[in-house]
Amino acid sequence: MKAIQALRGVARPGRMATSVPRHAVKPVMARFSTSALSRMPSDDPGGKPNTGQHRTVYDDFYNILAPATPSTSIVIASTSPTTITLQDGLVLSEPVVILNNQVFLFDHPQLNQDYATPSGIGWEAWIDQQVKAGKKLEVTQKVKDVLGIFEVVDERPEIILFGTGKRVLPPPTPIRQYLNELGIQLDVQSTHDAASTFNMLSEEGRKVAAILIPAEPSEKVRYTPQQLERLLAGKH
Repeated sequence: MKAIQALRGVARPGRMATSVPRHAVKPVMARFSTSALSRMPSDDPGGKPNTGQHRTVYDDFYNILAPATPSTSIVIASTSPTTITLQDGLVLSEPVVILNNQVFLFDHPQLNQDYATPSGIGWEAWIDQQVKAGKKLEVTQKVKDVLGIFEVVDERPEIILFGTGKRVLPPPTPIRQYLNELGIQLDVQSTHDAASTFNMLSEEGRKVAAILIPAEPSEKVRYTPQQLERLLAGKH
């Protein structure tokens, strides 16, 4: 009864209630766990584990723009002065053409990356013409032979990224003119930048192709079928 009266006395008007110091009450925190291991911190706002073994709130969203089938597009992982490495691990040490999700070795004419100019100097082997002052350069059969793959292909790209090595080497008029007549835009960059731009445009779904020339040419090695078979078998 005294306890009840004391409790009532706290609420009675005119009587001062005694306060309890905050430091006198210490809440006890209980942690429940079904595992002996402590819970790992999570960056997931839903509080779910982020170890990769469980779904998070981000997995509950579905991208309606994502393709129904996995993408099989070519992705360039890296470039070096002498090689081009694809995402699947394939290392290419020669110039290549990437077109319609396929990679072709590009045995292009000689190109001197130190002095090639838009006037055609350094590009003579590509256009099969001698550059002379006042002479207009024309689209020759050589130009069509070198870049003919873009004409015979069923689905032509919107744009070609031309990686000309360690620096930007704008090609002469006949090369650009020939591609423009096919309805293809030409963008010339260094090989490193062209590879990066190719990945970006491919991810955006653009119809893009690439001509990539390593910054430093390496010696070409050719094998006969018999030599290649022995090489793959580990026999030298």
